[in-house]
Amino acid sequence: MRKKTQSKREEIVAIARAAFLDGGYSATSMASIAALVGGSKGTLYGYFSSKEELFGAVVRDVSEEHGLPVLALLDDPQADLAETIFALARALTRFFVMPEAIAHYRLAVGESGRFPKLGQIFFEQGQKEGEDMVTAWLEERIARGQLAARPPRLLAQQFVALCRAGPWNALLMGAPEQPGEAQLEELATLAAQTFLAAHARPHPE
Repeated sequence: MRKKTQSKREEIVAIARAAFLDGGYSATSMASIAALVGGSKGTLYGYFSSKEELFGAVVRDVSEEHGLPVLALLDDPQADLAETIFALARALTRFFVMPEAIAHYRLAVGESGRFPKLGQIFFEQGQKEGEDMVTAWLEERIARGQLAARPPRLLAQQFVALCRAGPWNALLMGAPEQPGEAQLEELATLAAQTFLAAHARPHPE
């Protein structure tokens, strides 16, 4: 029964994910999602108590599918600092320009003025979770003396900002063309080099 319930929950989240992206948050009702699922609103509310909770599940679903594999690069505590920074920069630059990532960011920002809690959900269950993991990793590297002793959360935010430079803002505003592989590689390399030049400590002789 638990397996069947989990399968149904995943089906609801997948349908809601497509519905929110297609129609926006405000224009997508629980009734319309229930109709797409093929059940009653009562069944839908049995899984999610509100549209906000369902949106949070969608944000987490997107993060787990696309974000967590990126952050898995931080799992090896013995990995070389520079190699990890370069690999993370490559992964993040590609993640940020994914059409679905752009669409979800645009959705959250566009609707959060009318629905402030929506923006909070997007931040807490998506962006902040990733930021927390990068912050913890940087904090450990600071403790080892590999990075300068600076606020680790600020370093994490700065690193993400470097990886978002270039085509991300244009795509957010509706630019039709995706950046090519060479452009993304150049962006990632420059982001990693800039971050390491500013914050990495030289190896002791």
